[in-house]
Order: sequence, then structure tokens, then C-alpha cells
Amino acid sequence: MILIIGSNHDDVLYYESLLSNPKELTILTRYHALSGTISAQEVMVIQDVYTSFVSATLVSHIISQYYISVVISVGRCELIKGSPRVGDVVFSESVLFGDVDQIAAVKGTELGQIPGFPRIYPTSLELINNTKKCLNNIGSGKYYSATFISSSFFRQNKERVYDLTHDEYIQSLNQNVVLDGESAGVALACFLHDVPCISIKLVEAKAGEYTTLDNYLLVLKQSATVGKAVAAFIGEISRTDIIRS
Repeated sequence: MILIIGSNHDDVLYYESLLSNPKELTILTRYHALSGTISAQEVMVIQDVYTSFVSATLVSHIISQYYISVVISVGRCELIKGSPRVGDVVFSESVLFGDVDQIAAVKGTELGQIPGFPRIYPTSLELINNTKKCLNNIGSGKYYSATFISSSFFRQNKERVYDLTHDEYIQSLNQNVVLDGESAGVALACFLHDVPCISIKLVEAKAGEYTTLDNYLLVLKQSATVGKAVAAFIGEISRTDIIRS
């Protein structure tokens, strides 16, 4: 089964519309999910996943209850640095926490690292290549790989975003960097259960700024593009059988 998670209903509406024989589920007493099939592949779609606290808990629970082969995080993100613009598709090349700081407490720990765990969670090359292939096939226009930094603070909080964007490590990254709220929790859960995961999202605004109505409508329009790519991705998985390593 493939798990697709989003922060709100807009994020997952397209995938719900593709499900054959949908069945309603309740996860951990309060989270609404739908299961069914897309391209003959079993899929679960879940919404209202806010913060990495929730995403780590939910994804870990679902993996323990179902045989999950891949987790895909969809929705929106904000740009910290790099080439993407509003409405562009970005997918995770790597993921790290943006609000974990145990440097002073544990020797050898770096910003964004939970003691005893990796600082960075890389996306598998196989998932990256399949994502690129599907985005190319649907003619999605511009898309970019990026480092996803997840933080549970309000992403329009300019002071917190300033501190994050001026961190020496983040400034040293020679690649696109985006900010979201859930991907690191997903990556942590998948790391613990040895399940591959990837985030495929749309840039909604610059980090620290509110989105405009025009930007919101553009991203909403582009959501179908991401949806088509993810649907093609699911079909590709069903043919190539990406399995836990």
C-alpha cells in the first residue's frame, strides 16, 4: 500500500477523486483517511496532518498497521533559497528538522539533529528518478529538487524564518531549500521502519511572507499537475515494485 499525506483537504482532493472502491477509515480516533486503489495499487490518503509531531506519529502508526511500501507527502511549501518560484514543483532530495537544537546538550550533535539519529534524511535515488520521469512525462514545466526543512513554527513568522535562513549550514547549501511543516516527521518515521518516502510539493510563497490570492489560485491550479505526476508515479511503482530495502 502507498500512503499519501497532506495538511488539508485541498492537498489530497485530487487523489481522493482517483480512488476506486474508496473506503473511509479513522486513524488514531480522530484522523480521516480514505483507502482504495489507483492504477491497481492499494493507496491510503490522509489529511489534516499538521507538524512533524503529528506526521511522525501517524505515519509510524500506519506503517505498523498496514504494509506500506512508499510514503508520499504532498501539499505546499515556502521557498528559503534557490531557483523555484511560486507555482513550481519541488521534490525532496533530502529532509531535515529545522527546529531541533541539541548542540549544547549532546556532544557531536548538529543543528536539526535528534541525538542518536541522522541529521539529514536522504531520499532514495530510485524514488527521485521515478519522480523526475513522471514529471517529464506529464510536461509539468519547471520542477526542482530541494532540501526540505521542516519546522513546527508558524512559517510566516519573520523572526524565526530569519534565524533559519541565516544559519551557516543552510547558507552553505549549494541547492534549493524549502520550508514545510511535515516532511521531517515523515522521514523520521520512515527511517525507523525502513520505508522509502518522498515529498512532492508546490511552492506557495517565500518563507516569512503571506501568500496572495493570486498565488493561492496559481498553486491550486498547479495542484492537478502534481496530482497527475503522483498518479503516474503510483502506476510506475505498481510496475517496478519498489520494496523496502
